[in-house]
Amino acid sequence: MLKRTPPNKVVRLRRSFTPPAFRPPQLATLQQDVPTADEWLFELSYQGQRCQAAIAGTNVRLYNEQGEDWSEQFGHVIPALSELTLGTLLIDGEICAINDDGRADPALLRRTLAEGGPLVFFAFDLLEQDDEDVGQLPQVERKRRLAALLAAQPVDSPLLYSPHVVGNARKVFEAVRAGGYPGVIAKWPTARYYSGGRSTAWLEIKAARQQAFVVVGWQGSEDGEKVRSLLLATYERGRLVYRGMVETGFSPAARRKLPELLAPLAARRPRIDGMPPIRFPVVNWVRPRLLAEVEFFEILSDGMITRPMFKGLAGDEDARSVHLELTA
Repeated sequence: MLKRTPPNKVVRLRRSFTPPAFRPPQLATLQQDVPTADEWLFELSYQGQRCQAAIAGTNVRLYNEQGEDWSEQFGHVIPALSELTLGTLLIDGEICAINDDGRADPALLRRTLAEGGPLVFFAFDLLEQDDEDVGQLPQVERKRRLAALLAAQPVDSPLLYSPHVVGNARKVFEAVRAGGYPGVIAKWPTARYYSGGRSTAWLEIKAARQQAFVVVGWQGSEDGEKVRSLLLATYERGRLVYRGMVETGFSPAARRKLPELLAPLAARRPRIDGMPPIRFPVVNWVRPRLLAEVEFFEILSDGMITRPMFKGLAGDEDARSVHLELTA
């Protein structure tokens, strides 16, 4: 016997479609200075894993930056995405893992992708909606539509709209730097989406930080005559704590000169907290005396620094006075 629909009750039928095809993502152009024109939109740089959500009703596919289907790896956010529309959507954003401080944490993201756990999806652009090529619309209109789509999300939803501020470039950037965030993305309000390349419609400005680190070891070239990388640490409560390895920023002259400075400091491996397995078999351990000035962008939850770059040797301060500086 057929059941009759009660009067005044609306039945929502979810239509089934094929999700939109992946589009090569737009990339930001790296720039040193913050653009000062009042029209620019500024968003946080999250430093997660780029993700496109292709949605057709309850059918959701998630792609990484290379267009590989990562629906399984990013699957934590699929249930929420499957409730967004009866039609089709293609959303650009980043998958992140949030630490106890409420920040996107790349180290936590790597562990979560390997071991499982909660993820969030920061949505920052809309490329398709119900078969319309929204990517041809101005940036501000794409963001307006995206904000409307995500406006009704509950507070515990893993879907987060990436907000922006307009203008006040220097104040925005200084606030980001003071907060210890990695940088900002500046977006031109009237630009379309430039799929598959770097455009000056999106600019990435990094909030670099710099401090001295204690050199605890080094790795050399095959002939041993040049430095390939330095192993870095700081002193915390009287103990050395590993902070990572710097491999870039050396001038040719510095790569040749550093072995001469490090050779007299040769020693057995010192006791260093947080030391992971070394990727290369040969490490020349040294007494913790020499200091390196290093630029980096972020301190991860495991204490490692991101994208370190050698800037030179530091002064003659006592190595034991070198601590991780938690403010920019």
